[in-house]
Amino acid sequence: MAKKTRIEIPSDVAAKVLFVSDRTCCICRLSRKPVQIHHLDENPANNDMNNLAVLCLDCHNDTMIQGGFGRKLNSEQVILYRDDWTRIVKQKRNNTALEAVQEQAMDHDSNFIEYITSVSEIYREIKEYVLLAGLYDSIGNYDLRDKYIEIALGETPSDQTICYLRGMQGKGNLIPSEVIERETSRYTQNKDYSQRARFYLDVGKDKEAALDYVRSVLEDLENNNLFSAAFYLKELVNEKLIEKLFEKAFRKATLDNDLWWQVRALQELEWKSELNELLFENEKFIEDSDDIHLRILLARAKGDKNKFFELRKELAQYTKIVEIDQKN
Repeated sequence: MAKKTRIEIPSDVAAKVLFVSDRTCCICRLSRKPVQIHHLDENPANNDMNNLAVLCLDCHNDTMIQGGFGRKLNSEQVILYRDDWTRIVKQKRNNTALEAVQEQAMDHDSNFIEYITSVSEIYREIKEYVLLAGLYDSIGNYDLRDKYIEIALGETPSDQTICYLRGMQGKGNLIPSEVIERETSRYTQNKDYSQRARFYLDVGKDKEAALDYVRSVLEDLENNNLFSAAFYLKELVNEKLIEKLFEKAFRKATLDNDLWWQVRALQELEWKSELNELLFENEKFIEDSDDIHLRILLARAKGDKNKFFELRKELAQYTKIVEIDQKN
């Protein structure tokens, strides 16, 4: 095999790599040890920032050892250590409570990283690529997640696994239509609304997902399954389905050219800058309209306090409580 040509790391790249690592080995994290910049893919010509990590001489030697479970430092393990260490360095620089950060860093190093690297090695040894992808997704390392998703997809996975993996990536559009049809049919036949809701989330059908979550919760409440009802209500919120529906409502109102419901959707989304921009774009229309609520919002967006309170007083004159007639 031809020897790969070494290309010197550009000085600005080297300086940045050393800076983000605080000139400290990202593995042992012992200061004042001599360090060098390691090429993760062992290609000395690839000087991309993502391919570089700062290691001391001892830890660099560990990347060269072949075999030995838990002994050799492979590129994926180094990436995990590197990304965690650069996060800690950044936090340390932004945090005046240096001792608290150092204590947190020690905790994170001795527990979390050891756990992640050990479990990832186990999953890799037993070729559980779906679990490995999920592990990397849980810690936000999406490059490694996507690497193992592609490996898992190359092993003739089930329809359910395909939907799970593509949903993890937020790429429901890559799920084959025949897979979606089969999965929809399966969940529908089983009347499993909570699981169909999750499936709809994976394929980007937010409205249908919300509907199934509501169905599932109502069914659980009727059957006094209170834990299950609470669990799926919480999941609906955590999946940000409420926000997604407001976004769809905003798009619909925009297509319908309905200014009021555009405004209301942006208010509920708490997109303040977008709301003010919309109000300014429609300033003339609002000023010429009889809609006092929109005029109040415009005055507040413009910072016109006198106009704002004047309109609020005007609104108060027309505000009254309307009671519902209880008579049959």
